[in-house]
Amino acid sequence: MRILPAHSPVRRRFLVGGTLLAAVAVAAATAGPAAVAAPLSAALTSGQTQQGSGGSAGKGTPPGTVSWSVLPATATGPDLARNLFSYGVIKPGSTVTDHVMIVNRGREGAAFSIYATDAVGTTPRGALLLLTAGKKPTDIGSWIRFPGGAAQLSTIIPGGKAIIETFTVHVPHLATPGDHTGGLVGAVSVPAKNKAGVAVLENYRIAVPLELRVSGKMAAAVAVTSISTGFSVPLNPFGSGSATISYTVANTGNVRQSVTPAVTVNGPFGQKSVIHPAKLPNILPGDSIRVTVAAPGLYPAGPMTAHVTATPGWPAHTIPLVTMAPIAAGSASLFAVPWSLIGLILLLAAIGVGIWYLLRWRRRTHNAEIAAAAAKASQETERRLRGSKRAAANGDGGSAKPAVVNGNGGSAEAEADHGPAAAGASSGTKDSGGTTE
Repeated sequence: MRILPAHSPVRRRFLVGGTLLAAVAVAAATAGPAAVAAPLSAALTSGQTQQGSGGSAGKGTPPGTVSWSVLPATATGPDLARNLFSYGVIKPGSTVTDHVMIVNRGREGAAFSIYATDAVGTTPRGALLLLTAGKKPTDIGSWIRFPGGAAQLSTIIPGGKAIIETFTVHVPHLATPGDHTGGLVGAVSVPAKNKAGVAVLENYRIAVPLELRVSGKMAAAVAVTSISTGFSVPLNPFGSGSATISYTVANTGNVRQSVTPAVTVNGPFGQKSVIHPAKLPNILPGDSIRVTVAAPGLYPAGPMTAHVTATPGWPAHTIPLVTMAPIAAGSASLFAVPWSLIGLILLLAAIGVGIWYLLRWRRRTHNAEIAAAAAKASQETERRLRGSKRAAANGDGGSAKPAVVNGNGGSAEAEADHGPAAAGASSGTKDSGGTTE
């Protein structure tokens, strides 16, 4: 191990993500368990670099700040031509010797750990995902040894200083052919307190990607699996919705692959939506990445079919094979129901039925009113007829002939004769003992 001043050549190029404020570390401690080993995810920079600011290391960082860098090196200084440890094709049983540089850019000394670990996958943007600090590597991370055969080094680096460590990569005789990926980690422990006030150490780390290909039979292959579908129905009964397509792109070969996916959704009446999701820049052998996309501009009118294709390619820093992996494809069906339109139809049908019942009720009410008026008129007519009959029976409004009483105590009816015979009159003279007419 060599301790060097952190001169400007080192400052010109270093991996992003190695600056931590003590206040941030304390905040993380209060929010987490008693001891935290922070996993490396999107913070890992796969070969990304940035330009450092001027001035010597340590002078520009505030007190209580831990700032550090991890980068490839030679035996005497930083290797600015590299931003990852890549060794090409290595035969099983071979050993490679290399150097790593750890720079403490803070003002104060800090305790660092240096070790290698395995990559467990990548993000959709291609950033490496490494094993958490508590897990033991079983692949390329277990092939790294430091002087004395140590799998991990722990050292204190003074503020504004850098160290160069030698390490070896010993490829086992039984190593499987294909690409192997990991990371060389520089970790620092920051004292903090948890919620209970107990002192703990928070571990933070950055890493340089580490990769090589073990010689042997190579196979490049990808697959599209686990396609699931859904549909988002619009509120507008006549508007278009979007299909949701989720799928998994798996690297079924033993070399790293990049993949350019495409999604096509076909529907009734010639509907079609084509989506070009973002390229997956790096999928490790045996790993897979889950992707979800939305295909807009589709009207929910029944059965649809989603087609997913994955066109393989070669990631950066990967040695291409003579034969490219074939294009992978997969399909899934879905059924889009126009619930908004169905709801509108049911609503209109309900309104129509309601109007029909209302008109029927009004018609029945009107007929009942007419029947009631007719019955009332009939009753009034019958009442009047009965009143007329009673009046006739009582002599009101009738005619009677006058009666004439004679002297014999009889009676005769006087008749009016309007004929010529009525001009004369006959009279009778009462004589004793007889009558004369």
